[in-house]
Amino acid sequence: MTEKNYTKEKKISVIVPVYNVAAYLKKCVDSLLGQTMDKADFEIILVDDGSTDGSGKLCDEFQVKFEQVRTLHKQNGGLSDARNYALQYATGQYLLFIDSDDFVEPEMLARMYARSNEGSKKIVECNFFWEFENKTRLDIRKSYDSLEDYLINGRVVAWNKLYLRKWIEKTKVKFPVGKLYEDQAFFFKIVAWLVDISEVAIDSACEIHYVQRSNSISYSETGRISEIIWIYNDILNFYKERNLYEKYHDELEYRFYRNLFGNVLLRKVIRLKDKKIRIELLDLIWQKTQEWFPNRKNNKYLKKPSIKNIYLRIMNPVFYRFFYFR
Repeated sequence: MTEKNYTKEKKISVIVPVYNVAAYLKKCVDSLLGQTMDKADFEIILVDDGSTDGSGKLCDEFQVKFEQVRTLHKQNGGLSDARNYALQYATGQYLLFIDSDDFVEPEMLARMYARSNEGSKKIVECNFFWEFENKTRLDIRKSYDSLEDYLINGRVVAWNKLYLRKWIEKTKVKFPVGKLYEDQAFFFKIVAWLVDISEVAIDSACEIHYVQRSNSISYSETGRISEIIWIYNDILNFYKERNLYEKYHDELEYRFYRNLFGNVLLRKVIRLKDKKIRIELLDLIWQKTQEWFPNRKNNKYLKKPSIKNIYLRIMNPVFYRFFYFR
């Protein structure tokens, strides 16, 4: 067998971290191999992160059979570590991170690359499908008006975006290793390096099928919910170090306050069965919000009419105590 040419620059490097997903990997890789984009224009980098279920062997088989597939093997370090590890091997003009239990539409790479305007865009974002066991829901966004709008309403997931590789390398932004909510850290730090919203393009088609599994990290590691506090503190420090905290204070304050008292509190914390952990997290969320955003009730975005904002505006120590007695 002739040696593969891994040095020729491609249009897109698709990075797929793999860990114990033997039951799902073939569907993911097949959807990438079935792209309408010329196979010479993209590469698929499978990162076997110390799998123990045969996933690594499957990756090797894909590499032998398909010219555009490359397999890397490493000791287990988690999703962030696998993504970071692959960056040194990527040759694409753009990077795309795809989770190994998801699958994609056949025209995804071609359509997303077409929106890059031949490399003038730093980020190309696409819409996607939420794939639940009994239903599918579309996640649609047509445009963003400004970087401020992107900070407030941008979808923080890493896997629905093309990233200009040399730009990413210049920023030196990496995924935080060993932490949950790693996509949030990556998203908010990358946005801080954008000059204008014109550097972001939107592919209006739904390109990715985001598969919801009850045994995935987001469902099973509820005891690590507190790591969102570490992530947010890291992001806030990053903005302060880059002298951008004052410029984007209102956007960060509103987005983090909304998420902590919305998604984190209502969908995760109050559902915990362990009362001790639940109370500790309730205390932590209130404490850190008071520390970071003591004047949050004056936030200009909080004054806009919406059900969510009404809920956030009435949040006070008395109302908050009700969450302790679910």
